[in-house]
Amino acid sequence: MPGATVRTESNDSLIDRYFEIVRTDAYERFGDIITDDCAFTLMPIGHTFRGRADVMGFVMSAGGARKHDDRSDVHITNWFTTGEHLCVEYEHQLIIRLLRRRTTIDGYCLVFHIRDGRFDEIREYINPSGVAMGILTTYVLRILPLAARIRARLSRSAEADRGATTGGS
Repeated sequence: MPGATVRTESNDSLIDRYFEIVRTDAYERFGDIITDDCAFTLMPIGHTFRGRADVMGFVMSAGGARKHDDRSDVHITNWFTTGEHLCVEYEHQLIIRLLRRRTTIDGYCLVFHIRDGRFDEIREYINPSGVAMGILTTYVLRILPLAARIRARLSRSAEADRGATTGGS
């Protein structure tokens, strides 16, 4: 990419917070690092989650399907930033809860746009190696928008119930 690469302490802190959330499975904290109008596009399916509730529904659904232990890690293979944009390529070891199987996905690339110290746009490209994981990933990714909508709807309903219980305060 032409031009100077700009590293800032706030960008480094933001990406560190992101990877700490992934490493510790603390996906409920993802809302702390995104804007209210965040848009998260998931590739290869091309679906975009818009707004905090939809993004968090997706993140909690996807994050809840996997877990990490002391043998799981994130290995950053390449990254660069221009100050407002951050691109990170990485490999990710995880355990798929449903299958109880450890796997490595070696084809992650995230492109973030940073506004006011938070992510307002995220594009996640997932391209696992191996035919079986490629097929499984494609099918799982296609289910995630529905799971995220259901989770977001339940979350909004729970918030409305809490508001009604407390008199809206």
